[in-house]
Amino acid sequence: MRFRLNLLAAPFVMACVTATAVAQDGPSADRLIGAWRLVSVETLRPNGEVIYPIYGKHPQGLLIYDRSGWMSVTIISDPQSEVPRTDSRQGFLEAPAAEKLAAADAFYSYYGTWTVDPSGAAVVHHIQQSMLPGERGEDASRKLTLDGDRLILIASMKEMGEAHQRRLTWQRISAETKPGN
Repeated sequence: MRFRLNLLAAPFVMACVTATAVAQDGPSADRLIGAWRLVSVETLRPNGEVIYPIYGKHPQGLLIYDRSGWMSVTIISDPQSEVPRTDSRQGFLEAPAAEKLAAADAFYSYYGTWTVDPSGAAVVHHIQQSMLPGERGEDASRKLTLDGDRLILIASMKEMGEAHQRRLTWQRISAETKPGN
């Protein structure tokens, strides 16, 4: 019985794998592949006001989409944390709690796999690990706009007692781009 059930499930599993592979193909998915430098993170309030409450006005970050379907994002807030002043994990673990809190408040990162919806209008980050444990296992959908070497991702959020949108603007990192530019 168990073997028969597995044989019946095989076409469903293959359809899911094929759907994921197809979602990675196409013009939008191909244009996402590569490394992107963070330009800005804006919070768009329901009344149209643009504010910068979470990451500040000049955050730094890196977003990577690879051809095999993996992605990773890291954002460092503005202002950046200057503590703890250590270059080792052990030193960080031994730092005062207030310094570790300051470092954590200025840092955000997660990784997982990604797919583009069939219309090409959204990218979904299938979060496997995140510095925020509550995000692990989530599928985070972002509206997607590609304009030349700019990628704009818009996520719907509920924070600060309201529903709003967070707009992240990224610029493609080309082979000619030097680190720090």
